[in-house]
Amino acid sequence: MPIELTEVECRVLGVLIEKSLTQAGTYPLTLNAVTLGANQKQNREPVVDYTDQEVAKAVHDLERKRLAKQAPPSAGARANRFEHDVVERLAWDRRQQAIVAELMLRGRQTVGELRTRASRMTPLSDLAVVSGVLVELMEHDPPFARELPREPGRSVTRYEHLLGGSGDSPIPSPEPTEDQAIPSATAAQSQSDGDDLGDRVQRLEARVDELERLVARLNDTQSVVDAPGVDSV
Repeated sequence: MPIELTEVECRVLGVLIEKSLTQAGTYPLTLNAVTLGANQKQNREPVVDYTDQEVAKAVHDLERKRLAKQAPPSAGARANRFEHDVVERLAWDRRQQAIVAELMLRGRQTVGELRTRASRMTPLSDLAVVSGVLVELMEHDPPFARELPREPGRSVTRYEHLLGGSGDSPIPSPEPTEDQAIPSATAAQSQSDGDDLGDRVQRLEARVDELERLVARLNDTQSVVDAPGVDSV
């Protein structure tokens, strides 16, 4: 049966997976730590501002869906701590966890982006490794991820998770590529060059008029000097 998560649940589950792989010393997490991780500005897209109540509800709902659980209490602990349960529930290895967490935390990405970003969680030696993990996720029944149709103007395809939330949503209109942006930039530059040329022509014409008036005055002065009966100084 497909898993259907809300956007908040996707962000929270992504945080739990991420911190388990990158901050083992402080994992499992308190609700406050989960909220801070969900709302942090680095490695997140979009940046959000979930309340403590929204995060607590998401954690509770993930527990109900058997994707998260309360960790056993430790001696002297003052707050409950929580951890993900995707290993037991979905049998994801570290590489699968890292790839899906990145997709949940930052949305659609290319193989290259996933390798660069998910490598902070677990070693991913090359693009072939990431592609292999994506194939595993896509071939699962039901699939956990999918390859998106190549968008006009893009040379590579992107991938998204299929756990709900931001996944399985309409594909946005592609942004202008560098090649597509060149004509606009060239047109703008041409317009600017045209404006500059017009200004230069006007300045030159004004200069020519000034020189013609100066030459005319000099000619008049010379005519007076050369006139009969006029002594030169």
